[in-house]
Amino acid sequence: RGEVRIGTRLGHGGLAAHALTRPLLISHRPALPQVLIGGPMVSLGYYVDATAPDPEIVAKNKEEYITLDGIRYFCTGDIGQITPDGNLQIIDRKKDLVKLQQGEYVALSKVENVLKNSKFVELPMVYAESKMSYCIALICPQVAAMKAASSDKSLDKAALCESAEVKAACVADVKAVCKAAGLAGFETPTKVVLISELWTPENDLLTAAMKLKRKPIVDKHKAAITGVYV
Repeated sequence: RGEVRIGTRLGHGGLAAHALTRPLLISHRPALPQVLIGGPMVSLGYYVDATAPDPEIVAKNKEEYITLDGIRYFCTGDIGQITPDGNLQIIDRKKDLVKLQQGEYVALSKVENVLKNSKFVELPMVYAESKMSYCIALICPQVAAMKAASSDKSLDKAALCESAEVKAACVADVKAVCKAAGLAGFETPTKVVLISELWTPENDLLTAAMKLKRKPIVDKHKAAITGVYV
């Protein structure tokens, strides 16, 4: 997602980062670090009319602003880490994080970006639940890769998506690209659901900006998810 050069006085002045000195995505860390912006150029919060306070605005101020050591910070919702050369790297959004059963955090969009390197993947969506110890992937697949992996060349797209042979080949390729990208075992999807209908803005499963609509996708494919995520 890019990097921003920051000064040595991390936590004061322009960009501030709360708890960014801790390693990211390791099992013993208590929480993933959210990037906070603080300093005199940052507002103290959203305006609240004292005579008629809006409950939603009051709630947003509590959720999106925090005071640490007397400094008011805006919570960006970005998850960051400090690179070896001292840059602040934004790696994910807080809303796209899922804490697994053993306390590990899976950054969904981070894994999805890696899955796009698989020859089987046209559109991926990683799915995880806190009661589980692993994640799975919902994939709108590349038909050519599925046909190449199937011993039965007569199968149509829907049948290929249900083929155990094709699913096994897809899982193997997904694991290979995740390993090549240096993802941890808990970040690597161990099962897949192959979706024959491509997600698009027209079927209301992508936004106009071509971003995943996670809840509608999960709702539409809930039965398939339940069938494999056990």
